[in-house]
Amino acid sequence: MTWARLDTDPLDIDSGVGALRARAIAAALERVAVPILALRNGRAEPLASGALYVFGTCLLLLTCRHLFDDGASVGDLGLPLGASGRILWLREVRPRVLVDPIADLAAIRIGSRASAGLLRRHWHAAPFDSLGSEGQARLYVLAGFPYSQMRRVGAVLHAKPTVVFARGELAGGQLRVSYGRTARRIDGLEIHAPALDGVSGATLWAVIEERGGVDCVLQPAAIQSSFKHDAYVKGEPVGGFSRLLRARLA
Repeated sequence: MTWARLDTDPLDIDSGVGALRARAIAAALERVAVPILALRNGRAEPLASGALYVFGTCLLLLTCRHLFDDGASVGDLGLPLGASGRILWLREVRPRVLVDPIADLAAIRIGSRASAGLLRRHWHAAPFDSLGSEGQARLYVLAGFPYSQMRRVGAVLHAKPTVVFARGELAGGQLRVSYGRTARRIDGLEIHAPALDGVSGATLWAVIEERGGVDCVLQPAAIQSSFKHDAYVKGEPVGGFSRLLRARLA
């Protein structure tokens, strides 16, 4: 085993989300938020976060473009296989990298059907069509894997994800969500909000209120690109990128 996921408690910045709803949403995102690892000096090290989407017969990993800025090669990236403790290195999956020419967005197409099937057995992949529209929302949730909540014990990298609820709005072509120095854990305890280094590339989900017996729907709204304590989390909206990917993969 080279990887182990730890349990986490959802955090609330300023949304007032109820405990039952927060726990239900966090449980739904448990198999959606994917850590992206990099092979460095023969060891798996944390790099970024992402999420998987199904497009026809293709499987895509959506993340941020800037994870490649420091010279990271797609062949050196790996995705843990859920709770199995194993890592699938992307050099084995015939990857194809697609980037937005302007926004901080990237997609990695998993070219091997066998590898795509293996990933889908361990992670939940959202339908690509869910990226096409950006619903109106005030409540958002971010799920990813910060460096500050990862520890190596022997050969095993232990990772505790973060699931954060906050208010936000689209402005100036970006999604801007509030982020403070402190957060309320869902059990009511106030704690220091974690630094979000390593969460870049994670999906920001809009919580869309529903009717007819459904409490809410999670809509992919943006890909997290930057953060600043006592200020914001910023994300690149995914609607335009989804249309670009659809044209390139058609």
